[in-house]
Amino acid sequence: MTLAINVASMAVPALIDHPLTTNRGEIHDYLDVFVEGNLPTWWSTGLLVIAAASHALLGAIGHAARVRGSWAWFASATMLGALSLDDHTQLHERLDRIGRHLVTYDGGFPFYWLLPGLVAGLIVAIGLLLLARHLNGRPRWYMIAGCVLLLAAALGGEALQGLLIASGESGPLYVLTYHAEELGENLGVLAMLAAAAHSVWITRTQHSLEIAYAKA
Repeated sequence: MTLAINVASMAVPALIDHPLTTNRGEIHDYLDVFVEGNLPTWWSTGLLVIAAASHALLGAIGHAARVRGSWAWFASATMLGALSLDDHTQLHERLDRIGRHLVTYDGGFPFYWLLPGLVAGLIVAIGLLLLARHLNGRPRWYMIAGCVLLLAAALGGEALQGLLIASGESGPLYVLTYHAEELGENLGVLAMLAAAAHSVWITRTQHSLEIAYAKA
Protein backbone atom coordinates (compact mmCIF):
# COMPACT_ATOMS: atom_id res chain seq x y z
CA MET A 1 0.00 0.00 0.00
CA THR A 2 2.85 2.38 0.88
CA LEU A 3 4.54 1.80 -2.48
CA ALA A 4 1.22 1.90 -4.35
CA ILE A 5 0.36 5.33 -2.92
CA ASN A 6 3.77 6.73 -3.92
CA VAL A 7 3.48 5.30 -7.43
CA ALA A 8 -0.07 6.62 -7.84
CA SER A 9 1.00 10.06 -6.62
CA MET A 10 3.62 10.28 -9.37
CA ALA A 11 1.95 8.27 -12.13
CA VAL A 12 -1.59 9.69 -12.17
CA PRO A 13 -0.67 13.31 -13.05
CA ALA A 14 2.11 12.11 -15.38
CA LEU A 15 -0.02 9.65 -17.35
CA ILE A 16 -3.52 11.17 -17.22
CA ASP A 17 -3.86 14.65 -18.71
CA HIS A 18 -7.12 15.89 -17.23
CA PRO A 19 -8.10 18.96 -15.18
CA LEU A 20 -8.85 16.69 -12.21
CA THR A 21 -5.44 14.99 -12.26
CA THR A 22 -3.11 17.89 -13.08
CA ASN A 23 -2.44 21.44 -11.89
CA ARG A 24 -3.88 20.93 -8.41
CA GLY A 25 -7.03 19.21 -9.61
CA GLU A 26 -9.11 17.36 -7.02
CA ILE A 27 -7.75 13.90 -7.80
CA HIS A 28 -4.20 15.24 -8.00
CA ASP A 29 -4.48 16.85 -4.55
CA TYR A 30 -6.10 13.73 -3.12
CA LEU A 31 -3.17 11.52 -4.21
CA ASP A 32 -0.21 13.91 -4.02
CA VAL A 33 2.11 13.03 -1.11
CA PHE A 34 3.25 16.68 -1.09
CA VAL A 35 -0.21 17.84 -0.01
CA GLU A 36 -1.51 17.38 3.54
CA GLY A 37 -4.97 16.20 4.53
CA ASN A 38 -5.39 13.54 1.85
CA LEU A 39 -4.93 9.81 1.21
CA PRO A 40 -1.12 9.70 1.80
CA THR A 41 -1.52 11.69 5.04
CA TRP A 42 -4.24 9.33 6.24
CA TRP A 43 -2.07 6.32 5.45
CA SER A 44 1.11 7.60 7.10
CA THR A 45 -0.81 8.81 10.18
CA GLY A 46 -2.56 5.45 10.40
CA LEU A 47 0.74 3.57 10.27
CA LEU A 48 2.10 5.68 13.11
CA VAL A 49 -1.03 5.14 15.23
CA ILE A 50 -0.87 1.36 14.66
CA ALA A 51 2.84 1.32 15.50
CA ALA A 52 2.26 3.38 18.66
CA ALA A 53 -0.58 1.08 19.76
CA SER A 54 1.46 -2.07 19.08
CA HIS A 55 4.42 -0.76 21.07
CA ALA A 56 2.15 0.21 23.98
CA LEU A 57 0.63 -3.28 23.89
CA LEU A 58 4.11 -4.86 23.97
CA GLY A 59 4.96 -2.64 26.91
CA ALA A 60 1.89 -3.86 28.79
CA ILE A 61 2.61 -7.52 27.97
CA GLY A 62 6.25 -7.16 28.96
CA HIS A 63 5.35 -5.39 32.21
CA ALA A 64 2.87 -8.12 33.11
CA ALA A 65 5.54 -10.74 32.41
CA ARG A 66 8.10 -8.73 34.45
CA VAL A 67 10.41 -8.42 31.47
CA ARG A 68 13.35 -6.17 32.23
CA GLY A 69 13.37 -2.99 30.14
CA SER A 70 9.82 -3.45 28.87
CA TRP A 71 9.08 0.14 29.93
CA ALA A 72 11.04 1.24 26.85
CA TRP A 73 8.12 0.11 24.68
CA PHE A 74 6.05 2.83 26.34
CA ALA A 75 8.74 5.40 25.52
CA SER A 76 8.72 4.45 21.83
CA ALA A 77 4.90 4.34 21.82
CA THR A 78 4.88 7.91 23.14
CA MET A 79 7.29 9.06 20.44
CA LEU A 80 5.31 7.35 17.68
CA GLY A 81 2.07 8.80 19.02
CA ALA A 82 3.59 12.28 19.00
CA LEU A 83 4.76 11.76 15.42
CA SER A 84 1.27 10.70 14.36
CA LEU A 85 -0.15 13.87 15.93
CA ASP A 86 2.48 15.94 14.15
CA ASP A 87 1.77 14.25 10.83
CA HIS A 88 -1.96 14.84 11.12
CA THR A 89 -1.85 18.44 12.39
CA GLN A 90 1.37 19.64 10.65
CA LEU A 91 2.81 20.80 13.97
CA HIS A 92 6.37 20.76 12.64
CA GLU A 93 5.55 23.45 10.07
CA ARG A 94 4.53 25.78 12.89
CA LEU A 95 8.10 25.68 14.13
CA ASP A 96 9.03 28.01 11.26
CA ARG A 97 8.51 31.04 13.50
CA ILE A 98 11.01 29.70 16.00
CA GLY A 99 13.52 28.96 13.24
CA ARG A 100 13.18 32.46 11.80
CA HIS A 101 14.12 33.93 15.18
CA LEU A 102 17.31 31.88 15.19
CA VAL A 103 18.70 32.48 11.72
CA THR A 104 17.95 34.03 8.33
CA TYR A 105 19.01 32.25 5.14
CA ASP A 106 20.37 34.38 2.31
CA GLY A 107 19.85 31.75 -0.37
CA GLY A 108 16.08 31.37 -0.16
CA PHE A 109 16.05 28.15 1.90
CA PRO A 110 12.38 27.80 2.93
CA PHE A 111 12.28 25.25 5.74
CA TYR A 112 13.14 27.21 8.88
CA TRP A 113 11.38 24.61 11.02
CA LEU A 114 14.33 22.25 10.52
CA LEU A 115 16.41 24.08 13.15
CA PRO A 116 14.08 23.41 16.11
CA GLY A 117 13.09 20.23 14.29
CA LEU A 118 16.61 18.86 14.80
CA VAL A 119 16.13 19.16 18.56
CA ALA A 120 12.75 17.44 18.32
CA GLY A 121 14.31 14.75 16.11
CA LEU A 122 17.00 14.12 18.71
CA ILE A 123 14.35 13.61 21.40
CA VAL A 124 12.47 11.19 19.14
CA ALA A 125 15.68 9.31 18.34
CA ILE A 126 16.51 8.93 22.03
CA GLY A 127 13.02 7.61 22.77
CA LEU A 128 13.12 5.09 19.93
CA LEU A 129 16.71 3.95 20.45
CA LEU A 130 16.09 3.44 24.16
CA LEU A 131 13.86 0.58 23.11
CA ALA A 132 16.42 -0.81 20.66
CA ARG A 133 18.93 -0.90 23.52
CA HIS A 134 16.65 -3.26 25.46
CA LEU A 135 15.97 -5.57 22.52
CA ASN A 136 18.05 -8.34 21.02
CA GLY A 137 18.42 -10.00 17.65
CA ARG A 138 16.07 -9.16 14.81
CA PRO A 139 13.75 -6.80 16.78
CA ARG A 140 16.73 -4.62 17.76
CA TRP A 141 17.88 -4.26 14.17
CA TYR A 142 14.36 -3.55 12.98
CA MET A 143 14.11 -0.74 15.54
CA ILE A 144 17.48 0.74 14.64
CA ALA A 145 16.77 0.56 10.90
CA GLY A 146 13.31 2.01 11.41
CA CYS A 147 14.58 4.92 13.48
CA VAL A 148 17.35 5.73 10.99
CA LEU A 149 15.01 5.50 8.00
CA LEU A 150 12.28 7.59 9.59
CA LEU A 151 14.48 10.44 10.82
CA ALA A 152 16.82 10.46 7.82
CA ALA A 153 13.84 10.73 5.50
CA ALA A 154 11.97 13.30 7.58
CA LEU A 155 14.89 15.62 8.34
CA GLY A 156 17.33 14.80 5.56
CA GLY A 157 14.61 14.72 2.92
CA GLU A 158 13.24 18.12 3.93
CA ALA A 159 16.74 19.60 4.02
CA LEU A 160 17.46 18.33 0.51
CA GLN A 161 14.14 19.66 -0.76
CA GLY A 162 14.92 23.05 0.76
CA LEU A 163 18.26 23.16 -1.02
CA LEU A 164 16.58 22.25 -4.31
CA ILE A 165 13.99 24.98 -3.87
CA ALA A 166 16.71 27.50 -3.01
CA SER A 167 18.50 26.58 -6.23
CA GLY A 168 15.32 27.01 -8.29
CA GLU A 169 14.69 23.29 -8.88
CA SER A 170 11.00 22.34 -9.00
CA GLY A 171 11.00 19.66 -11.70
CA PRO A 172 11.26 15.86 -11.68
CA LEU A 173 14.23 15.76 -9.28
CA TYR A 174 12.29 17.71 -6.67
CA VAL A 175 9.20 15.53 -7.15
CA LEU A 176 11.29 12.36 -6.75
CA THR A 177 12.88 13.79 -3.61
CA TYR A 178 9.68 14.39 -1.70
CA HIS A 179 8.26 11.04 -2.78
CA ALA A 180 11.45 9.35 -1.54
CA GLU A 181 10.99 11.19 1.76
CA GLU A 182 7.43 9.91 2.18
CA LEU A 183 8.43 6.37 1.23
CA GLY A 184 11.39 6.38 3.62
CA GLU A 185 9.25 7.58 6.52
CA ASN A 186 6.63 4.91 5.95
CA LEU A 187 9.22 2.15 5.56
CA GLY A 188 10.79 3.27 8.83
CA VAL A 189 7.48 2.96 10.64
CA LEU A 190 6.87 -0.45 9.05
CA ALA A 191 10.28 -1.60 10.31
CA MET A 192 9.30 -0.57 13.85
CA LEU A 193 6.04 -2.46 13.45
CA ALA A 194 8.13 -5.48 12.45
CA ALA A 195 10.16 -5.05 15.66
CA ALA A 196 6.93 -5.36 17.64
CA ALA A 197 5.73 -8.32 15.58
CA HIS A 198 8.97 -10.21 16.25
CA SER A 199 8.77 -9.50 19.98
CA VAL A 200 5.53 -11.34 20.67
CA TRP A 201 4.45 -14.98 20.54
CA ILE A 202 0.88 -15.68 19.46
CA THR A 203 -0.25 -19.24 20.14
CA ARG A 204 -3.61 -20.49 18.99
CA THR A 205 -5.30 -22.98 21.26
CA GLN A 206 -8.57 -24.78 20.70
CA HIS A 207 -10.69 -22.03 22.22
CA SER A 208 -8.49 -18.94 22.34
CA LEU A 209 -5.34 -17.09 21.34
CA GLU A 210 -2.49 -16.74 23.81
CA ILE A 211 -0.18 -13.74 23.54
CA ALA A 212 3.18 -13.76 25.30
CA TYR A 213 6.34 -11.68 25.24
CA ALA A 214 9.01 -13.25 23.05
CA LYS A 215 12.40 -13.06 24.73
CA ALA A 216 15.18 -13.18 22.14
